[in-house]
Amino acid sequence: MRSSRLVRGACAGLLILVVAEPARGQTAAANSLSAEPEEEQLAEKVQDPTAILTQLKFQDLYTPTNFRTTAQTNTFQLQAVLPISSFSLLPVEQIVRPTLKVDTIATGPGSSTITELGDIELFDLFVSRWPDPERWGLGWGVGPTFVFPTASDRRVGKRAWQAGPAAAVVFRGVPHLLLSFLFQNPISFAYSSPTAKPQSAMLFQPGISYRFASGWYLKSSDSTWTVNWRHNTSTTIPISLGFGRVWKFAGPELDTWVSGEWMAYRQFADITPMYTVRFGLSFLFPHFEL
Repeated sequence: MRSSRLVRGACAGLLILVVAEPARGQTAAANSLSAEPEEEQLAEKVQDPTAILTQLKFQDLYTPTNFRTTAQTNTFQLQAVLPISSFSLLPVEQIVRPTLKVDTIATGPGSSTITELGDIELFDLFVSRWPDPERWGLGWGVGPTFVFPTASDRRVGKRAWQAGPAAAVVFRGVPHLLLSFLFQNPISFAYSSPTAKPQSAMLFQPGISYRFASGWYLKSSDSTWTVNWRHNTSTTIPISLGFGRVWKFAGPELDTWVSGEWMAYRQFADITPMYTVRFGLSFLFPHFEL
């Protein structure tokens, strides 16, 4: 009789241990994440298109070699990432990201170039918290994307007002590894010039990054694959690889990176980058949200 009670007690204790162990493991994982230095946490967030992290990004894309021209081209980008808190009328968080460009483009097969203001791009992602991103390591957001015809020269911009869907998905289920993609498909609906052409293009930005200690990370997430849907329009698929580091200071944190890009595939494309080097610098404001 006594041995029977001991067996029942041991079984009950084992059952409690089995039930409690996953919860303890999740708690330990959460504590481990919160115990990481802030620069290591930010090294993951700067690669996450769904991260609630205010940023001001400066990026320069220098292309020494292009297809079908001897000119060297360049693009300077100023980009803001602005998280917006949920409120009563809209109980979800948003990420608004406008991008301003100054483009130096080739004007022909020779070495001549022009430098002009490009079109302004903007997307607004509504970030979901289902399923629980801390438990499942999965995050996603959807929303609209826009292109405004602000280019100062017709050869730089598309002269079309554009709008379409945008979506982002990230997976953080493997420690230190982040997989992601950002999808946009702006479609023209109005034009600033009677000679402007209709636009519809898929912009797909896949990402993979791995973070190390002290804020260092390795990434392949800068390249955007572009597929224009109209007949006989261009398709380009570049591939990038780079590294960077998040630096912690008394004021805003700083993210710096450099990456190289190679055009792996192109079809129906005229003057197109062959090799590009990217230099980036971002000011991070992890405790600021609109």
